[in-house]
Amino acid sequence: MSTHEKRYVGIDLGGTNLKLGLVSADGKVLRRLSSPTQAKHGPAHVLERMAQAVRDLCKAAGIGLEDVAAVGAAAPGPLDTKEGVVLFAPNMPGWRNIHVRDALAKALDRPIVVENDANAAGYGEFRCGAGRTVRDMIILTLGTGLGGGIIIGGRMFRGHTDTGAELGHTVIKYGGRRCGCGITGCLEAYASCTAVVARTQEELATGVASSLAGREDITCKDVFDAAAAGDAFADHIVKDTADYLAIGITSLLHVLNPEMVVLTGGMMGAGDKFLNLVRQRVKETAFERAASSCEIRWSELGGDAGIVGAALAAEAFERTGQQA
Repeated sequence: MSTHEKRYVGIDLGGTNLKLGLVSADGKVLRRLSSPTQAKHGPAHVLERMAQAVRDLCKAAGIGLEDVAAVGAAAPGPLDTKEGVVLFAPNMPGWRNIHVRDALAKALDRPIVVENDANAAGYGEFRCGAGRTVRDMIILTLGTGLGGGIIIGGRMFRGHTDTGAELGHTVIKYGGRRCGCGITGCLEAYASCTAVVARTQEELATGVASSLAGREDITCKDVFDAAAAGDAFADHIVKDTADYLAIGITSLLHVLNPEMVVLTGGMMGAGDKFLNLVRQRVKETAFERAASSCEIRWSELGGDAGIVGAALAAEAFERTGQQA
């Protein structure tokens, strides 16, 4: 099988959903599969579901496991990527020091690469999406949590102990809201989809007037839709979210001076109006030279960024013997 014909499986392990893709060596998604993560049942259950999902994906594509050159698993939280261990996943119960690589290698008998989920999404965008024309970029994944990935000079930045680029856990407000990681004031506690819902519910409980009042199971999309429909309270939540994101992005621009910041995840549904609000806030707060030389944009790969990046991280390792 030539390099071009090789196929890889990318797994995007989220707190809510488990997404997989059969991916070619040049980043094309050939087949997809998605199912609930069922994280509440614990790590062993989720690992079994991941392995079975790979088998199901191969079966649906009409190939065997032996036809997969390598599998890349993108997982949340700080990782030891060299050993393939999830050290801590704040939004997944029981996920501390979980040996993902060894478990999947035993179950699937395939080479396994484990990568941070946001790093994987960033690598996917860098190789095949919004960042394919740049060498230095940052990605922020706005979903159940808020992840971050950094590409410097075409390589993923992981830091000295492999726990760098945890951008959602940069502190933007001293003594602020408590994050799932246990720290107070994290960006994730203010600007993730989960945080948008939590902030909305907390303010609604005080009796503010809103079309969202009295509704159960409010989602982040509901808040943005209400704002677009003219709900003043929801608009206030959306503008505050843009402010929080801008604070985080401005700090990143001042430290890393990237060519591009890519935003992805569930909040992409907010559309260009929200993106332009974030851009304007960054322009108002960041150094002019840093802001004017950096493009802030939505992801091109969208929901596929994680699976493509995970698969291509596996491809890079299988091809070179080194991490992407």
